[in-house]
Amino acid sequence: MQSARHVLKLLKLHEKVPVITRDDVRFAKPDPDLFVAAGQRLKIPMSRCVIVGDSVWDLLAARRAFALSVGLLSGGYGREELERAGAYRVYQDPADLLRHLDEVGVRL
Repeated sequence: MQSARHVLKLLKLHEKVPVITRDDVRFAKPDPDLFVAAGQRLKIPMSRCVIVGDSVWDLLAARRAFALSVGLLSGGYGREELERAGAYRVYQDPADLLRHLDEVGVRL
């Protein structure tokens, strides 16, 4: 929580938004524990989750959690690296993903 505190403060999340940190799980990525814990807290099966990540470790963990994974090129990894790690789709950045949510099955 110590390392996440600064980012969480910047995000200004409502207090009821569930947050899972490294402190809540035994193993960090590429183990799927963070994602599995989040799914459990939200009461959503992993098969219904879309995990967005910008590193191969994020996408490997998503694959190990049996979730659909989407890659972002903003983390310094290339499209092919993210696809090899399991990304269903890869987008330039969050704004590009937002423009293509329908491609990952999200309807607003």
